[in-house]
Parts: sequence; structure tokens; C-alpha cells
Amino acid sequence: MKIRPRTGVQKQKQTVHDEVARARRLGPLLDPVCVQDCPDFNPGNPCHRMCSWAPLRLSSEPQDAPLETGIVPLVFELKKLGVFEPCWSCEGHNDAQSVLWKHPRVWFYSDSVVHVRALSIALNKLFANGALSAPWVVMVTFSDADNPDTTFSLEPSSLVAGAKLVDLKADVGVIAENLGVVFWQACNQVDTHVP
Repeated sequence: MKIRPRTGVQKQKQTVHDEVARARRLGPLLDPVCVQDCPDFNPGNPCHRMCSWAPLRLSSEPQDAPLETGIVPLVFELKKLGVFEPCWSCEGHNDAQSVLWKHPRVWFYSDSVVHVRALSIALNKLFANGALSAPWVVMVTFSDADNPDTTFSLEPSSLVAGAKLVDLKADVGVIAENLGVVFWQACNQVDTHVP
């Protein structure tokens, strides 16, 4: 079966071009978490994903619920793109028998499915290039019942059997290290492939 484009193709193509252009206007952010009252603030040295203040600065409830340190670099880099708003995260956990119990993941909001599409392409590229131990996906997930916003989750594919937490945590580091480059490449790819 051939998948036929929906009607209004020209309008949809323009939307893709506009959303890629908007992504370029909004990001990357120079300082996604740093503020002038931060003890480490230095205008000549931009904020970075390994900042000791990032677990607090990235949390909406810094005193009660700072981010887990193992997921901070990925949350930081996702926010730095300027088009996603992280809203929940988990660094992943093993159970008492050292079996993977919770996958690492970052939930986020996005105003644009074009940006989500580029993020998915970026993750696929990292896996295809052998940089990741497992494929990572972007999924629509649930949020609070009273929250009208759609929430997305960046996480390892649940189809991979026998994944090890140590490998997935290494993946978190690889994605954080490369996300800025591969996301913008994916934006270019999306824009180029829509004539």
C-alpha cells in the first residue's frame, strides 16, 4: 500500500519549513539553566550539562525534587535545544536483584511534531551509527489527568529484551554529548526532504 499525502500538501510543506526555521530561531539556548544569581555564573563561560547546580536549576521543585544526577546531562541538552520543555525524568533503576526495573527517560512538552520528528530521526541516526546500545524512541505518554498538554517521552525502546542499566546510562551520556549536532542535522534533513 502506498501512503498518500493528506490534502493540503503545499500548506503542510510550508509548515515543516516554518517549524524548522522556528527551531533555528529558538535554539540552541546559550544558558538553559544558568541565571545571574547562580554562584557559578560567568558570562564568558556558558552553562554546561555537568554543572553541579543543574540538578536544582532544572527542577521545578529544586528543594524537594532535584533531578537525579545520572539524567541531568540529557535533560540539560534537551532543554538547550530551545524547542522542548522537559517536565519529568528518571535516571533508571535496578531492582534488588540487579535486574532493570525502570528505564532512564525524560518526559517533555513540545509545541511542534516537526521538532519531535527531528528528535526521533536524530536518535535513529545515533543507533544506526552504532553509538547506542539500544534504540531510543520518542513516545506520546500520559501525564496528569488534569493536564491538557500532550507529553512526550524520550526513552529506550521497550522492545529490547535484556537491556542492562549500565548500558542505558552510557546511552544517556552519548545522547547528551551528541544531541545538539544530530538534532540540527535532522532538522536540515526534514527541511531538505520536503520540497
